[in-house]
Amino acid sequence: MSLRNIYKNAAFGVILLICCIILVDPAAAQERYVVSGKITDAETREAIPYANVVLQPLLLGTSTNDKGEFLIRGVPAGTCLLMVTYIGYEEVSAEITVTGNLVHNIRLRQQSLGLDEVVVTAENSKGGTTSSKIRSEAISHVQASSLKDVLQLIPGNLSENPSLSSPSKITIREVGANTNSALGTAVIVDGIPLSNDGNMQRSISTTNAMESVAGTGVDIRSIPVDNIESITVDVGIPSAEYGNLTSGAVHIKTKAGGSPYSVKFKADPRTKQGFFSKGFLLPADRGVLNVDGDYTRSYGHITRRTSLFNRANGSLKYSQTFFRESSPLTLEAKGSYWSTLDGNKWDPDMLLLEENYSRDQNLGGALSLSWSLNKPWISNLSFDGGFSRTWQKGFEKQWAGSSSGATFFATSATDGEYPVNYAPSAYYSEVTYDGRPFNLYLKLKATAYRKTGFMTHNLLLGTEFTSAGNNGEGRIFNPERPPVGLGTRPRPFYDIPALKQFSLFAEDKVVISLGTTQLDLMAGLRMDNIQPRGFFNTAGNISVDPRLNIRYQLLNAKNNKLFRDLSLRFGFGLTTKAPTLTHLYPDKDYNDIVSFNYYPDLIVVTTNVVQDTRNPDLKPAHGTKKEVGLDFSAGGVQARVTAFAEKHEGGFVTDNILFPQFFRDYDVLAAGYHPYYVPGEGVMYHDKITGEPIKLGYEEDVRFAGYSRFMNGSVRIKEGIEYSLDLGKIEPLSTSVNITGAYFRTESYYIDAPYWERINYTVFEEGVSKQESFAVKFPDQYGYGTVDERLNTNVGLNTHIPELKMIVTLTTQVVWFEKNHREIYPWKSNLYTLTELREYLGIPDLFNTEREGDLYYYLPVSRKGYDDVEIPYTVGDFKEPLAQMGIDKMIATWFPERVMPPLMLCNIKVSKDIARKFRLSFYANNFLNIRPLHLDKRSGRYDRRNEKPFFGADLSMNF
Repeated sequence: MSLRNIYKNAAFGVILLICCIILVDPAAAQERYVVSGKITDAETREAIPYANVVLQPLLLGTSTNDKGEFLIRGVPAGTCLLMVTYIGYEEVSAEITVTGNLVHNIRLRQQSLGLDEVVVTAENSKGGTTSSKIRSEAISHVQASSLKDVLQLIPGNLSENPSLSSPSKITIREVGANTNSALGTAVIVDGIPLSNDGNMQRSISTTNAMESVAGTGVDIRSIPVDNIESITVDVGIPSAEYGNLTSGAVHIKTKAGGSPYSVKFKADPRTKQGFFSKGFLLPADRGVLNVDGDYTRSYGHITRRTSLFNRANGSLKYSQTFFRESSPLTLEAKGSYWSTLDGNKWDPDMLLLEENYSRDQNLGGALSLSWSLNKPWISNLSFDGGFSRTWQKGFEKQWAGSSSGATFFATSATDGEYPVNYAPSAYYSEVTYDGRPFNLYLKLKATAYRKTGFMTHNLLLGTEFTSAGNNGEGRIFNPERPPVGLGTRPRPFYDIPALKQFSLFAEDKVVISLGTTQLDLMAGLRMDNIQPRGFFNTAGNISVDPRLNIRYQLLNAKNNKLFRDLSLRFGFGLTTKAPTLTHLYPDKDYNDIVSFNYYPDLIVVTTNVVQDTRNPDLKPAHGTKKEVGLDFSAGGVQARVTAFAEKHEGGFVTDNILFPQFFRDYDVLAAGYHPYYVPGEGVMYHDKITGEPIKLGYEEDVRFAGYSRFMNGSVRIKEGIEYSLDLGKIEPLSTSVNITGAYFRTESYYIDAPYWERINYTVFEEGVSKQESFAVKFPDQYGYGTVDERLNTNVGLNTHIPELKMIVTLTTQVVWFEKNHREIYPWKSNLYTLTELREYLGIPDLFNTEREGDLYYYLPVSRKGYDDVEIPYTVGDFKEPLAQMGIDKMIATWFPERVMPPLMLCNIKVSKDIARKFRLSFYANNFLNIRPLHLDKRSGRYDRRNEKPFFGADLSMNF
């Protein structure tokens, strides 16, 4: 039995066990009490309506009424944490002990730089998943243009100048961006995942192509940050509640609650941005309506205005709590709209009128219900549902010119030989990509709190359904003016089946008191049925992923005087990411060969159409995540160190399929005739003397044609150590010191991903040259892997002066080293030096014009000719010159390790509150202009490291 089958059987046992814990509760008859109170403004003493009040870990909660009052029933005796949050106010947590009915009033302080403590860094999670939380004050201080700028606060990420010139993707625990890693990172906004699975906007152009993120992760440029209350980044093992991911998850909570009119203007040399928001308290305790909007205009270059990105966003969010006095039911309903335009306009300095753009418009709605039932057998029942539709229009205008004369266009959609029409030798082709992806998301979950002796349980059971499709018109163009000539046809998207996924998940967060120490355990299982036929029947794949996070607190204030916390952490988990529509449903492949060309009378093309290019063996990608860590807090110093090892397998890569295509190669016809084509007969012409029709001769010919599809073949290994150290505040300087950083090692290679390559050669028959070809298969496309390493440290000095309502952050980023090299794997590839190759093949004079050390040689493992029969290579086969032509050669200088020397970067950020209504912020990146030159010995070129100094400012106003 496979390991995953064992997990499947275990899943149902765990779910059954959790159900037993819920139904058989020795504390069910325990007497329960009422916790009530009033939430007011600490300065004005005015009531705060619709503040969120939650008792942790009891999973009980409500919101205050229009008088600021709250009431929570069904609270068992014991100690718990009363947490209160509200937009624009500092979060408050108070430990309370319930022995009877309890009244507890809380005063909240408005967020301001005049407070004693202001956090502008990423905060570490306290338990469960290893994650970092970034609150609204930190987001504001970053002065971000997009989500990518905010995520630079995560340990290990590097500072970059804000840019919206190209699609932005999330990277977690790795060096460099990667398509599969970005695809495997979930972005969840107010409980609803953003999906890119229905995006089919793949360009067919090799030059002047529109921007697209089809088949990869969400383009986070479309997400504004000024309406965000908090961002939580799960870098470790995620909860079993979250699926369809491999790398991690980013949870975004947007603002909700009453707030003043807020306006913000932001500018830097590339980007101009405006934002407004308002939270309306509806009369007669009818809820809260939040409204916000954002407009951004950005250019890819400071002086050129040809590369443009526009973004417009707007949202409405209604919040209300019903049945506050009994079983509070909290409702959030949200409608959102966003639009982006990403393109390159015609450059008046260029001769050609080429341009491209991608315009997306999205309309979405979401509904969240959270019902605090406060029953002995269930604490909370919640529902999240969302639907979104995107209208995508891509456009490419490209010059299609030929120096050899008139071109032609083929329009046939079936196999055969056809006369086709000539096209001009030069023209502009225009291609439109009409995509209309939609996404449906539904989730229902129940939670329960149980206390059994020295153990407490937070139990979670849930189910989830998602669907992603696309019913756009697809790729559209004039067939008589094709974009790239041969092998291209229009393609609709509306006939592509939708991708569906049904999931079940169960989890238990257990807290075990062991004397004065504590063990926290979060164990869960998730089942994903991709393309389900029923609950447990599938037309695709079923994956079961166990997840485990353990935290053992050895020391705390109860058992020593030095450490407030000293804890060890361990995590293990499996993750799964389903292929997208782009991976599952590639386009048909059209291969057009010119059989006869007699300009301007006749051109005949032989067309071969591969109707189904799908890979029936394509499976989801999987990840294995492991980590250990240490947390401690002592004497005002807090630290976290995490060592991790992740292996992501089965990532989606391109598979090259080659096959023989047979066609007629007609004889050359002398000038002065007027050939014509007769279906079933072929090319005909009339004898100049008799006028009799004559069939033009031909010979049967063959060539290799090919197409691409996706297969599982990518492996990405991510290893390293993350660290963060908060040294506390130096009171005389009003300065806190925060140190973060990481060592990352990222290794990528292909495995079980054979790759076919066509080898062309020339033969001479009776003094006439002729092109021939054969195909060779390599173990994978490259034959090597890549290894990237980086060690960096960020030292942040946060000087906060409450009397001046100002905070200044000076960040020094040091990249101690960056390394990369190409890795050779003897166990999977046939890669040799020249000496090794000669010895292996037994040919001492092989490639005798080449020098040792200049190249690496990659041996194919098999070949096939026009009979389409694969024949494995033997060592002896390579004595033939033709077989030697199939050996791939790679420049050796790219393989040794390249080490970049240490590099420093200094950034400064300043935020200042003016009165109570204004905030002025400014930042300067690389303000010391540290940009050393580095000689790249591989290419022989000097590279300028670090970006140019960059600055920006924003002004916020509240009314």
